[in-house]
Amino acid sequence: MVVKIASRLEPVRHPEPGRLRAWHLVCPSEALRPGQVMRWSTGTRELVLFRGRSGAVHALAAHCPHMGAHLGGGTVVGDSLRCPLHHWQFDGSGACPGKTAQRAFPVVERYGAILVFNGPVVLFPPPEVGSGALRWGTSARFAVHCDWLPVVANAFDLEHLRTVHHRELRDAPVVERPDPFTLRVRYTSRVTGSGLSDRVMKFLSGDRIGVTLTLHGGTLLSVESDLGRTRSALLAGLHQSEEGLFVRLAFAARRSRLPGVDWLALQVSRWLFTSFLRRDLSVLDGMRFNRAGAAADPVLRQVLDFTDSLPEAPDDDRG
Repeated sequence: MVVKIASRLEPVRHPEPGRLRAWHLVCPSEALRPGQVMRWSTGTRELVLFRGRSGAVHALAAHCPHMGAHLGGGTVVGDSLRCPLHHWQFDGSGACPGKTAQRAFPVVERYGAILVFNGPVVLFPPPEVGSGALRWGTSARFAVHCDWLPVVANAFDLEHLRTVHHRELRDAPVVERPDPFTLRVRYTSRVTGSGLSDRVMKFLSGDRIGVTLTLHGGTLLSVESDLGRTRSALLAGLHQSEEGLFVRLAFAARRSRLPGVDWLALQVSRWLFTSFLRRDLSVLDGMRFNRAGAAADPVLRQVLDFTDSLPEAPDDDRG
C-alpha cells in the first residue's frame, strides 16, 4: 500500500471567488428594468434577479423548491416572481403563501450597479466608496486570462506601480485590516511616465496622487484617488463564470453644477481608470501565480493571509 504524505511544496488551495461569502457586483442597475428577470451565477451558485413593479431588486436561488424549474423563465407579477411551471409565486423574501419558501439573497443598489451577497445572511455591509458628491458610471466586462488570486495580489503589488504603471511612491505605504473582511493600503505616488494618460494624471494631481485601495471580502476592490484638483473613485467587481474570469468597473467623478461638465468628467475618469487597468490585463495574461515569490513581499504576504482566511459558503448552502 502506498501512503501519500502531504508535502510543503504542494500548492496552497485558496478560495474561489464564486464560493466566497461576500458582495458580488452583478451588473449595471440600468440592465435590469422593472418587470425583468435575469439569470446570474457566482460561478458556483445559480441565482435569478428580478426587479419588481415597485422598482426594488430581489435575488432568489435559481431553481424552484417544488420541482426544480428554473425561475429564470418566470414572470414578474407585481413585486413577486412566478414560477413558469406551476405558477408558484415568490416575493422578494422568497415566501410563497401555503408553499415551500425559496432561498433569498441580500441585494443593494449602489454606484450605479446591483450588488448581491453570496449567502442568505450578510456578514459585513456593502462597501462605502467615495461620497455623495460623486457621479457614477459602469463599464463593460473585461476578460482576465488568469486566476483570481493574481488579480487581487496585483492590485496590492506596489513594486509593479513603478515597472508597469510608471509611478513612484512618495512615502511608505500603510496597510490596515480594520475587520476580518477588509484589507486596505494607503499610499502617495508621483508620475514618472510620459504617455498621454500619464500627462493628464500629472496635470490633475500636481504630481501628488493619494490612493486608498481596499479589498472587500475578496470580490470587490475599491480605489479612491485624491488628485488635488479633483477626486475620483472606482469599484471593481471580480466575477468567475464558465467562460472565465471577468472584471467590471463602476467609476466616479466629482459632480459639477455646470451643464455637461459631469458627463465630461465621468468620461475622463473612465478613460484614466481603463487605461490603468489595460496595462495590468496585458501583463496578467496567462500568468501562473507563484505564491512563494509573492510571499517575499511584506504587503503581498498580508494579501495572501487575508484571502486564505476568507469564509466560503458550505456545500449545503449553495444552490
